[in-house]
Amino acid sequence: MLAGTRVSSVWAVLAVAAVAAAAVAARQLADTSQGQDLPRCIDRDTGELTKQSGRVKKARAREGAEAHLQHPHAVLFASACGATVLSPTWLLTSAHCTLFMKGSTVIAGTGRQDDGSGHRAEIKRLVVHPRFTIGPYWLSPTSYDIKQVAARYDFMLVELEEPLPLDKKNIRAASLAAPSARSGRNVGYGGYGAKFHGGVLQRSMHAAELRTVKDATCARKLEQFDRADMLCAKGRKPRLDSACNGDSGSGLVDDSGRLLGVVSWVEGDATSCFPGAIVVFARVSAARDWIREVTGL
Repeated sequence: MLAGTRVSSVWAVLAVAAVAAAAVAARQLADTSQGQDLPRCIDRDTGELTKQSGRVKKARAREGAEAHLQHPHAVLFASACGATVLSPTWLLTSAHCTLFMKGSTVIAGTGRQDDGSGHRAEIKRLVVHPRFTIGPYWLSPTSYDIKQVAARYDFMLVELEEPLPLDKKNIRAASLAAPSARSGRNVGYGGYGAKFHGGVLQRSMHAAELRTVKDATCARKLEQFDRADMLCAKGRKPRLDSACNGDSGSGLVDDSGRLLGVVSWVEGDATSCFPGAIVVFARVSAARDWIREVTGL
C-alpha cells in the first residue's frame, strides 16, 4: 500500500508540472507573435491567431480609409478585381478578370465600395496582352489534382470614358519607373479580395504587406512559375498576408509607389486561400513596351 499513501504527493507534482507546462506554452505563443512562423489559422480580418494553447491578438491589417491612403492608386474594377491607376484615363489589371466582370464601372478615390464615396468612371475599352494564356480553370481541382491555376502575361489595360480627377493624394497614378524586384524588398497592394476561398469581395479595401521572394525559391515551390513574366512575394510577419479571389488585378508597389506587378495567381488557389501562401504577380517590366505602345505612357 505504499503507492496508495503517495497519491496526494503525486497529484501535487503533476499540478506543478501542468502549471509549468502552461507557462512554457504561453511564452512560446508570445514568441510566435513576435515574429516566428505562425500556423495557418490566422483570421485575415481580426488578425487573431488561434492555437491549442490559447488565442493571441495580432496587429490588424489597414482597412478602409487607412488602406486607401496607403494605396491611392488602387481601384475596384467591374465589381470583380483590383486595378491600378496609370494615368487619368488608363488602368492596369489582370486579363483573367474578364472571367468575373460585373458591369462596366470602376470605383476610385475611396477605401469602401458600398457607401457611395469615391469617384465612379465608365469603362471605354479593354486591351488584353497578346501573349496572355491561362491554365485549366474549368477543370475540377480534386478530380485532376490541380493545386493552382496559373496564367502567363496576365495583363489587361483599361481605358476610361472620362478622366479620373488625379490629385496626388486621393487618386494618384502609380509610377511605371522600373524599380528593382530584388528579393527581400518590402512591397504591398490594396485590394477588396474575399476573406476565404469562394467568398465574396469585402466592402472595405485592405492593405496587404508582403516581401519579394527569390525567383529560384518560387520556381522550386511552384512548377508553373516563370521569371520571364512573373515575380512572387510572401506576407511579412506577423500577419503573413496573402491574396484571395477578388484580389486579382491589384497592383504590387514598393514603398515609393512604383508598380512592380499585378496580382495573378496564388499558391494553392485552386482550393484554398491561406496566410503565408506565395502570391504570384504578372511582372510589369515584362509588359512595359506593350503598355507604352497601347497607352503612350
